[in-house]
Amino acid sequence: MGLAAFFFILLSLWVQDAAATIGFTRGDFAQDFVFGAGTSAYQYEGAVAEDGRSPSFWDTFTHAGKMPDKSTGDIAADGYHKYKEDLKLVSETGLEAYRFSISWSRLIPNGRGAVNPKGLEYYNNIIDELVKHDLPQILEDEYGGWLSPRIM
Repeated sequence: MGLAAFFFILLSLWVQDAAATIGFTRGDFAQDFVFGAGTSAYQYEGAVAEDGRSPSFWDTFTHAGKMPDKSTGDIAADGYHKYKEDLKLVSETGLEAYRFSISWSRLIPNGRGAVNPKGLEYYNNIIDELVKHDLPQILEDEYGGWLSPRIM
């Protein structure tokens, strides 16, 4: 289990326990309130030397030993390899939104010019995985759900 997966499980249990202890429910929030989660590329992805990614400012900073605990993001939560498992947990937890950041050193390793096809594939895979777990409402309204014979 990745660190992010552990975090989502822990968060889910904490929220459920806190809700029971404090006594609040979904109804205590505005109808348009959105529960969600987010990740930061450097703290989440890891895989710093894979598939054409170049070093980022954070790689240089942490490898210079400037973090109090001497940690780096070399592995981080290993989201580069475990994103499917993590996004499944986002869905199962009932979160309604997910924000992620992009590592430009993964997407455009030279800082300008050509896009790294493997980096683009990774972010496209994240989006595809999110779509597997959530159908946008406009498509739900038009097609009646994932099981419609008319869907994509």
